[in-house]
Amino acid sequence: MSDTVRVGEENVEEQAGSLQGAAEYFQVNPLLPCDESSTITANSRGKAAYYRAQEVASQIGGNLDREAENIRSLGAKFTEYDEMLAGLWESGTRYPVITAVE
Repeated sequence: MSDTVRVGEENVEEQAGSLQGAAEYFQVNPLLPCDESSTITANSRGKAAYYRAQEVASQIGGNLDREAENIRSLGAKFTEYDEMLAGLWESGTRYPVITAVE
């Protein structure tokens, strides 16, 4: 059994990459050319609904990008913490250890 915990950096990067790949699907897309001459209420409300939906999609994409960065950061912090604990383990205890004499 190992005295250290190994962070699966490949797994961390794979998961972060998956989130970033998904975030690419949540980008704002302009409304394709449509009826500009109509004045009916449904036309303007439809456009407004489309743009609100695009705004939400953009926010989801941004959130996924932030989560990918959080995963990378967490992996790096875990590695740093593990190295610190390994250093403490190697340096021994702060206080002298009293052992029984045979």
